[in-house]
Amino acid sequence: MAPLALRPRRVGEILDAAIKLYLGNARVLMSSAAAIVVPIQLLSSIVLLSAYNDGNDVGAGFASIGKTLTPAEAHARLGADLITDVTTWIGGAFVLAACVKALSDAYLGQAPTADGSLRFALRRLLPLLALQIVYIIGLLLGFVALIITGVWLYAMWSVAVPSLVIERTGPFRSLSRSYRLVRGRWWPVAGVLVVSYLMVVIIGGLIGAGLGAVALSSSNPSVLLAVSITVLSAIVSGVLVQPFSAAVVTVLYYDLRIRKEGYDLELLADQLGLDASSLPAAPEEGFRGPVGPEDVGTPGGPPYWPPPPDWRPTG
Repeated sequence: MAPLALRPRRVGEILDAAIKLYLGNARVLMSSAAAIVVPIQLLSSIVLLSAYNDGNDVGAGFASIGKTLTPAEAHARLGADLITDVTTWIGGAFVLAACVKALSDAYLGQAPTADGSLRFALRRLLPLLALQIVYIIGLLLGFVALIITGVWLYAMWSVAVPSLVIERTGPFRSLSRSYRLVRGRWWPVAGVLVVSYLMVVIIGGLIGAGLGAVALSSSNPSVLLAVSITVLSAIVSGVLVQPFSAAVVTVLYYDLRIRKEGYDLELLADQLGLDASSLPAAPEEGFRGPVGPEDVGTPGGPPYWPPPPDWRPTG
């Protein structure tokens, strides 16, 4: 596909660009996610089958706390849940990094590949896991101190992963980088995150409801059926939903860099190790009102803000 024009976008335009990137590169994104999610979830199924002997308890969480378990059963379930949670978390970070690479290639009009994206992400996996640990600890401390602080940090650190993957920064520097990019744009960034989160929740809810209906067909499901449904739900969600979340964060990251740094295709190509001279030209996008500071530098937009007294929109 042709590269997207690198220009400032409004909240709705960011989501629209993310959806177009996601749909236009769905095969590569889903293939990349499946290569990571499927093996991890198959491993999780083996672990869960070895630890549970009652299908009603699989995935029940707090609902099964009141049940009487032997110490061996309790330890086995705790260990199984810990293993599945950690491996799923690692897989999610890997998927995010691979999708950011694939989506960045698509921004340049290149043909992203699953194997290229996976290899690129693998080289950044250890710094990414370190970032995720610092990120989670920071958010937890923020929420413990004051809920609004945690919410504020969630938006301020929202583009740390693209920064780490694309700019090859370290964990702490990528958080600082995200903070500087989002500063002054907290409300639009939060708006994008909230809307995309609601979209993900709705899609995930539909997936869970469909698979849950299968579970409800049996009042006493076998362990194999319960584990199969749990794992299948995680696979479908990981393959379909995680790439979309990555698309939103990626477009948001580039939008912030364009606004604050005049980011262009040549710089992006250099950071991805590509030859900028071989890139196809980005499509011209005519100016679409209303006029605002975000339209500075767009085709037909004002040369600076506020615009000259005699300036009129064109295009």
